[in-house]
Amino acid sequence: MTKRLSKTLADQIADSTLAVVNPQNRFIALTAALARHGFARPAAHPELVDRSAMIAWLLETYSPRS
Repeated sequence: MTKRLSKTLADQIADSTLAVVNPQNRFIALTAALARHGFARPAAHPELVDRSAMIAWLLETYSPRS
């Protein structure tokens, strides 16, 4: 069974990533947060501006529906 990302954790990761002021460093913050929770580095570089879109992307990428 593959590890799945919960909605609560997706919210927390999105909030911590978007708290980084410098947009170039947000991808670094995202990969660090995912690594802390045991998830692989994202293959695609998501748009890291909108919280709702980021949460949707996280859930789609790390918690796919079967």
